[in-house]
Amino acid sequence: MDRNSVCISLFVFVVSLFLCRLLIMFLKKIRMVQYEREEVMDLQKDKEGTPRGGGIVFLLLPLFLLPLYSDRDFLFLYLSLLLNGLVGFIDDLLVSRRRQAKGLTVRWKIFLQTVISVLLYILIRSFLNFEVHFGKFALLLPEFLYFVLFVLIYIASSNAFNLTDGVDGLLGSVSIPILLIFALISDGMTASFALLMIAVILAFLWYNSPPASLFMGDTGSGALGGLIAGMSVLTNSELLLPIIAIIPVIESLSVFIQVWYFKRTHGKRIFKRAPLHHHFQMLGWSEAKIDFRFFIVTSFFCVIAFLIQGW
Repeated sequence: MDRNSVCISLFVFVVSLFLCRLLIMFLKKIRMVQYEREEVMDLQKDKEGTPRGGGIVFLLLPLFLLPLYSDRDFLFLYLSLLLNGLVGFIDDLLVSRRRQAKGLTVRWKIFLQTVISVLLYILIRSFLNFEVHFGKFALLLPEFLYFVLFVLIYIASSNAFNLTDGVDGLLGSVSIPILLIFALISDGMTASFALLMIAVILAFLWYNSPPASLFMGDTGSGALGGLIAGMSVLTNSELLLPIIAIIPVIESLSVFIQVWYFKRTHGKRIFKRAPLHHHFQMLGWSEAKIDFRFFIVTSFFCVIAFLIQGW
């Protein structure tokens, strides 16, 4: 990380504060607001009508790095962010137009995410060595096997980050230590991009902290999931990603376990509600407590990942 990228990140933080404020007014005006699913209505009723789609700032602000970087890494990371964010934006737009919590179907989401990951693979393929690392352990994969892993990482990351975005301030809070780790284990473009996104997220959290006056929506969660997947590829840390992004992984597993157990037992549940953050809500945890404790867990596992990477 050089001094220029640090200065740009500080400038972007201030710009993001003003842009988020403008977005709140604009999204309210066009009625792009939150509509809650019936199954969580008892927990989230007060969130209906809150502007949704604030993740647009995640798509715009990285362009401030263009004066410093216009290389392949920037293009790859920005497209990872932008294309996955646009899939989320379509979902947010459909929700607002239909005025109910029904956007893109799961099949359409996965189809679009698959197409995007294939396009990104084609873009980066000539620069890949098809190695995956876990500390000092390195494994050279056949190209087809690495391609499958590449696609799965993008699909899983985008959807896992989307599932995590269900409590005010949660996804933004856990994304900061994740991005910080990538800033520490990388240099050049990846480190600068991570630092800039931390600045944007901190500004966004000013309005997204409980009770939120702006939601990132699928635009933001999809963008962050795609970006983190791209950073794991550029830093050869694909195998570390489940440790670094431990909360999105656990949130996703809670949904799979809940659905599997519900079907297996014909109606019984392991969790009071899934994803996991809703389970803790029903136990009486405040949103701020969930944010803070999930942030602590993420930070702890990020330190573990950092130590493994150092070894």
